[in-house]
Amino acid sequence: MPDLVLHPRVAPAGTLRVWLGLFDADMAPVDIAWKLDGITVSAEAVQPVAPTHDRGARSFAGIFDLAFPAVSGIRHRIEARIAGSDPAELVVRSVPANVPADDWLRILLTSCYHQAEDRRGLAGRTSREIPPAERPDLTILMGDQVYLDLPTLKNFPDDETKLAKKFEASYAANWRHGGGLADILGAAPSISCPDDHEYWNNFPHRSPFIQNSWKEASRARWKNAADHVYDAFQLAAPSARGDNIEIDFDLLSIIVLDQRTQRRDDRTASLAPHGLAQLEDWVTRVIEEEKFGAVVTGQSLLDEPMGNLKGRVADWMLANYGDYAGVVKALERLADAGRPVLLLTGDVHWGRVTAIKRGTRTKFYEIICSPTSLVSTVGSDQLKTLGAGFRRFFGGEPDPWPRHADPPDPEPYFAPQIFGKRYATEALHKQKGNQMAMLALRRAAGTLHAKVTYYQVGETLKRPVEVDLKLLK
Repeated sequence: MPDLVLHPRVAPAGTLRVWLGLFDADMAPVDIAWKLDGITVSAEAVQPVAPTHDRGARSFAGIFDLAFPAVSGIRHRIEARIAGSDPAELVVRSVPANVPADDWLRILLTSCYHQAEDRRGLAGRTSREIPPAERPDLTILMGDQVYLDLPTLKNFPDDETKLAKKFEASYAANWRHGGGLADILGAAPSISCPDDHEYWNNFPHRSPFIQNSWKEASRARWKNAADHVYDAFQLAAPSARGDNIEIDFDLLSIIVLDQRTQRRDDRTASLAPHGLAQLEDWVTRVIEEEKFGAVVTGQSLLDEPMGNLKGRVADWMLANYGDYAGVVKALERLADAGRPVLLLTGDVHWGRVTAIKRGTRTKFYEIICSPTSLVSTVGSDQLKTLGAGFRRFFGGEPDPWPRHADPPDPEPYFAPQIFGKRYATEALHKQKGNQMAMLALRRAAGTLHAKVTYYQVGETLKRPVEVDLKLLK
């Protein structure tokens, strides 16, 4: 029997937007019957249901807005029915319009989820066990929601049909009932930021570990297959791939930068051709509307550029691309308007909170949350685990995360090749291990009070760690 799945998506306040997926099906549903709180309603197809790729897909996806006005903060029960499948249900709140003064606006942050390393569903369990009063209002998935290029060193078929079916299966393992990310995707309306493993490591560049990336024609086939499934499962429709996505509240505006899907192989730009102008327009608007700004990126803006050899073998950083100066100068303009800017990212497989200061004034806070489930690294993992065992044998302290790297100190200065030593950094907190984080904000004293809470994703539930950023001023 086909498996019908619903997940909420970020939408304008007062709107309930739903991603609908149908798995193990021969064709897209002809008719979908919708109910909201038990009442039959109509729904507008923002992205009509279609195959997740054009190579004989067995899964279908679409996005719908329910035509019933939703009240902010009220939980609604949504039901969808199609012929030949059990009905699907979803209980969700619409994204609020305002940052509250008597409670917190809560934003769940995740990145880097390798489903094969989370067979016991610990990420979903951690999400479910967040107390009801502290559940997120929205979720931002900050990159590497899937690892399409794994297992490492596997020589994938250089055939677009076979690649598309393999990628479809990777997404299905995370998105459908009981899948790795299903509880997180269902907890609150979500939005995704893409990074390289939505394609392959260091996309769009050649990778020494991905044989399919060695030839231009092979890269094109892989990209085309990955584009199709990305659009079906993660794209923030009605926007197009490459668009930056803006989410607005009364005092806060969030922009999710797509610096991956149209990244140039010659490293002239990480953003789409219109992406930098869109960022500049957003900065101007946020300043004019006297809001606080938060920027989501797939990689850290603090990372310095990679040298030629390491960039080709491992990853190029954002600072290696021609539009990096334009991005950080635009954000400096926003910070100079008098409000600290929040930089939200993942990618690096450790967590950290960093204050970026000009003199005594904090101009930026960077919040890194990574990974939700650490990807396996052949050889390195075995050596690290063996070393941890030797340390325990000789009386050393046990390491609960032997495969995870210790978070390093941030680079001493933010974008020194652009700003020199204008912005110094200070690490406020470091977080090791599998994790997710909750960014919480509330209105206070004419500004916003912000805090970050890290949740360990592990066998043993540990007390969450709270990092208080206090008043943003």
